[in-house]
Amino acid sequence: MKDSILAALIVILFWAALPFLCTGVVGGPPQGESAAPAADARPTDPQATDTPDEAWDSNAPASNPAAPAPEAADGFDARFRLPVLRGSEIESMDLHTYLTGVLLAEMPSSFEDEAKKAQAVASRTYCLRSYLHRRHDGAAVCVNSGCCQGWRDPSAAAPEDRARAEAAVTATDGLVIRYQGALIDATFFSCSGGQTESAAAVWGSDLPYLQAVESPGEEGATHFSDETRIPLDDFRAALAEQDGAVSFPEALGGWVGAVTYTPGGGVDRMELGGRPFSGTWLRKRFGLRSTVFTLELTAEEAVFTTKGYGHRVGMSQYGADAMARAGNRFTEILKWYYQGVTVEAY
Repeated sequence: MKDSILAALIVILFWAALPFLCTGVVGGPPQGESAAPAADARPTDPQATDTPDEAWDSNAPASNPAAPAPEAADGFDARFRLPVLRGSEIESMDLHTYLTGVLLAEMPSSFEDEAKKAQAVASRTYCLRSYLHRRHDGAAVCVNSGCCQGWRDPSAAAPEDRARAEAAVTATDGLVIRYQGALIDATFFSCSGGQTESAAAVWGSDLPYLQAVESPGEEGATHFSDETRIPLDDFRAALAEQDGAVSFPEALGGWVGAVTYTPGGGVDRMELGGRPFSGTWLRKRFGLRSTVFTLELTAEEAVFTTKGYGHRVGMSQYGADAMARAGNRFTEILKWYYQGVTVEAY
């Protein structure tokens, strides 16, 4: 009991000290894995125009299925038209409605308001950057969380959940995240397991604002720790299919060799059967929750024990909620997970 109380106090003190560590200018008025990096995972050209003329319609009505909240009717989000791919159709949706649906789909309704605001700003930044660097013909984003960001029809949500999501969008209307004047690739995920990962370790692109940082207070996350069990014959066959040079000695203790780690604590390389395999490949091939894992072999199974859920690059949603519970504002949350950025009006 004493240990759990001490751990809670340490987390609160850690996050409470962040206002003294995080700096930046605020300008103007987190369940599975989402916000994968754009195909060209580099910062937008700082000289690029922010808003193509055709996206801005000062007289545009709110799009169905849900109209923006009355107090947001004249805001940036309500007037920005975003082409969204839903199924096989492209729908022109006002940004307020789109972001409300993203929050409903991507972040648990029980999370703190400041965490929801941080998510709203990250999601707004992500979709506006996608508008300038489109991944879909004719559409800026889709509603598939495995590709872009998840989306839930606000009209189908519980009134209280919808109201809280809308409030977070309205409170951050038009705010985005920039690094050296450019919109960032605002990736996010569910749970880090205690530390986030650098973009270079996962995708090979070293972005200054996507670096490994500590993220305590996530122990209550649904997937803070998980086990994945693979039949030993299937495990060996998968490795042999990937690399025909693998060799498995009779003693299981000789199957696993040297292991190297990334700055964020994930497995970089693991030697199996005398051959190196990347942590990202092992995660994808065996359906692991993250690259933070240990491996134990038995006569019947390969048992992976993972910490965290998602690619672990950018903002941890459970970490953001922990920061919010410790009293940090959404700007402090964003500047912690995205290093060296500013939060300002679009």
